[in-house]
Amino acid sequence: MTQPIHGGNVYKVAREQRIPVGRILDFSASINPLGPPATGHRAIRAALKQIVHYPDPDCWQLKQELAQQCVVDPEMILVGNGSTELIHLLPRALSIRSALVMGPTFEEYAHALTEAGSSVQYAHATHAAQFRPPLKETLRQLSGKRSRFDAIFLCNPNNPTGQVIDRLAVRELAEAVERQQGWLIVDEAFIDYCPAQSVMPILRECPRMMVLRSLTKFYAMPGLRIGYLVGARKVVDRVKDRQPPWSVNSLAQEVSLAVLRDHAYATRSRTFMKGERVRFMRGLRSLPGLRVYPSAANFVLLELPLTTTAAEVTDRLAAERILVRDCSTMPGLTSQMIRVAVKAEKDNRRLLAALGSCLGKQK
Repeated sequence: MTQPIHGGNVYKVAREQRIPVGRILDFSASINPLGPPATGHRAIRAALKQIVHYPDPDCWQLKQELAQQCVVDPEMILVGNGSTELIHLLPRALSIRSALVMGPTFEEYAHALTEAGSSVQYAHATHAAQFRPPLKETLRQLSGKRSRFDAIFLCNPNNPTGQVIDRLAVRELAEAVERQQGWLIVDEAFIDYCPAQSVMPILRECPRMMVLRSLTKFYAMPGLRIGYLVGARKVVDRVKDRQPPWSVNSLAQEVSLAVLRDHAYATRSRTFMKGERVRFMRGLRSLPGLRVYPSAANFVLLELPLTTTAAEVTDRLAAERILVRDCSTMPGLTSQMIRVAVKAEKDNRRLLAALGSCLGKQK
């Protein structure tokens, strides 16, 4: 099975163009443009002395901090080697035979389900509704006489559309899933940019709901690979039983603990993103023939004019050492769709100029 593409492969592009990775401007991966917190750098240096020992297999200290911030019991948390590892553990741990994925969305859910032998169906948001989360369609499929799903996958805010679904709607969905004795899996990888929309406060009311989180995107450290799962203790234990030993290394644990306590960085990141996203989207909307969709995250979904394709624009920008995410292969999207991260202002200006040049050539 073809592996999903999570973003541009900066290493491959650097090899092909024979340039250092640092000379590539990567808009294909949605990483906090402020870079890793200084507290994380200090934590790495301090933690180096621990690499003579095996990592804590229980991530005990990190789980205490996560539990405090999420207002849950530590036993309800499982830390993993990125949220992707946890996504791949879930289908087998929960014996998911059939799943409904709310799309268009992150392709890793379908990949993990198919790899585990599960069948996958979609409830897609529509172009006409500006890709707002397809709650009505999902509830309709759940209420069908012949419909029976073991799990529903929801990304909130959704990747790549940037749309968010409110907590009351998620509760309604959780109740419908529970009536079928299924699981609702909510991926909150980008929730740090809109924390008021998190479903964590209703988790105890929804015993068959599980929440996925990532620490690598908001804290700009995807190379360390760390994420976590929150849910009922018995269910979390079932997932943990399938996890490889020492899945999370010592450096990742210590750095995560340090950055989670850096509240000033979190506030600064949200303030920056709120302002820069508005400026960037205003610039994008000024480009000829480009449709810009609303976003609550640190990326924006774009629809190119019919005179060009995502593959063509992606190739042209790559030749200028700028990577964007080609979304044309995602189920539910078209060959004109790309996703771009919101980066620092000077980088955003460079993309606007390059993208404007690409679109201008299509006149």
